[in-house]
Order: sequence, then structure tokens, then C-alpha cells
Amino acid sequence: MTSSAPPSKQFNRSIYLAAEGMRLMRPKYFTPEVGQFHDWERFFLLDLLRSTPYHLIIEVGCSYYRLIGVKNDVTDYLGIDINPPRARRSEHGDGAVIRCDADTFFRRKRLINEIMKRYERILCILPFNFLGTMDAPLEFLALVCQSPFDLVLSLFSTSERATVARLKYYDLCGIEVQGVTRTDEYVRLDCSNGFQAFAFDPIFLRNRISAYGFRLNNAEHHDVCNFLHFSKEASFKDI
Repeated sequence: MTSSAPPSKQFNRSIYLAAEGMRLMRPKYFTPEVGQFHDWERFFLLDLLRSTPYHLIIEVGCSYYRLIGVKNDVTDYLGIDINPPRARRSEHGDGAVIRCDADTFFRRKRLINEIMKRYERILCILPFNFLGTMDAPLEFLALVCQSPFDLVLSLFSTSERATVARLKYYDLCGIEVQGVTRTDEYVRLDCSNGFQAFAFDPIFLRNRISAYGFRLNNAEHHDVCNFLHFSKEASFKDI
């Protein structure tokens, strides 16, 4: 069974720059299950950061500093977003956001090397099913896995309950789902505007990410969502 996504035409990127993309991150469009996903994500990260110190958190697809509140006072925060808030520095001066496509950020090896020189331990967060809504998500994941950062993924589950919740959520946001494709590796929603949204099987992702020198440190599974925390083995940190 193939795991390759269709060639990217950047339909998803266009949606995230349009009105539908704005609605996707507004709480008034969240179904109860989506709201629960956000709550569990925050709890998972708070627990993780209490037990595992990091000097920098990078949130990819950060919206308006969405997860800055999970960090402690000695941890810096960098957000990456194609449609960032006007305020590029946080209100309290403890974080910053840059306007950048996610794949472009991970291709900027010189910038990543400069970040690594400044910070010893870095956690990269792909929040709220960010991976599943990227154009060509597995190609993007391969690019992410070439970076030297530890990694957290927040993912929709492939369960029937999660799929129903996603259908309701996208309908509220004005995204019409025309078909649902199920495989052993993912559940994909195909939409009328070309938008595709994946929910990946966590075992499939664990095996794929581990091949790049990552070790799974922690995983938390719910009926609606899954959270995975990986650390990059020292011998694989050169980029």
C-alpha cells in the first residue's frame, strides 16, 4: 500500500491564506472534540516541558503565539507562520514570530545552524495536525527530520470519532469535504477546493521518523488525537 501523497499544487497553502484558513484557527469554529484536542495538546506540552528542559521552542504554524504559554521563564520562543500576527514580538518580550513558509524555514540551513549555535536544546512543535494539512506532508516531514531539533507532533487520530469530528469542523469553517480515503497509514479528507487533510497512523509515523535517527520518548493517545515526542540522537544532529 503506497504512502505517497499526490504531487503538491499548494492548494492547502492557498486555503490557509484565505478566509477558510483564518476560520480554522478561531475558537468559535471549534467543535467540542477540536476544543478537547487543543486542551490535551497544551496539557501534554506542559507535562513534557516540566520534565524535559529546552532552551528554545519553535512552533511551526503558530498563528498568534498560540502555544507560547506552555514555556517557562528561561525558555525562548520562536513562531513560524505564513500569515503571522502584526506584532512580531510578543507582548511581554519573551517570544518572536517570523513570516516564512514552513518548508522554506527548514531549507534555510544557515539559519538553522545559527540557531543551533545559540541554543543547546531545541524543541520543534508541529501543532494541531499541522503536518496533516501541509501540501505533500510526507515530503515536508522528510525535510523536518533532516533538522537537528527534537520534535513534537500533534495529530488527529484515524478513529471514526476523530473523522466525524474533522468533517464537522471543516464544514463549520466553510470547507466542503467530498470524499474520505482510508488506508492503513492515514485517513485523508478530499475537499472541493483542492484542500486535503490527513490524519496519520502514529505507528506509521513513528517508524518513518525513527529512520532519520529519532527516538520516541513519549506518546499519548486519545480517541480524537495523538501526541508524539521524539529526540534526535546526537550522532544525527549535524545538518
